[in-house]
Amino acid sequence: MMPAKFNVLAAGTLNSDEARDLKLPLKNRFYLQPLTPSEAAQRAKESAKDIVSVKELIDKKAWPYVQNDLRLKAEYLRFDLNIVISSKPKDQKKPLKELTSKLFQTIDNLDHAAKIKSTPEAEKYYAETVSTLNDVLAKIG
Repeated sequence: MMPAKFNVLAAGTLNSDEARDLKLPLKNRFYLQPLTPSEAAQRAKESAKDIVSVKELIDKKAWPYVQNDLRLKAEYLRFDLNIVISSKPKDQKKPLKELTSKLFQTIDNLDHAAKIKSTPEAEKYYAETVSTLNDVLAKIG
């Protein structure tokens, strides 16, 4: 009996295997595009909501998902906050840079807690991250 022929593509990968936006230059297809400061602030708020929603994954002890979500959203947040900070007056830049530095340190600590699978540490750094994140969002407007 001959083996049945099977589809080589795994389910759900078809879209990822198709080329997109072929008319755009490579730089526009594969890199984050700069936004206006107001657009960057809006996307930073969306990234912040996604970071806050990581709590559900911490409660489920889904550590790889915690790390992946944090890393993805933190990079968008970092990119957008840099745009917003660069548009601020000179006297506001330094305090904002210090606050965002503190924010990313707490996010790194939370990522490490997920790496070592420590629920108490994850909850501690999650609380610090949310607190600092709220401070940053209040300052960027």
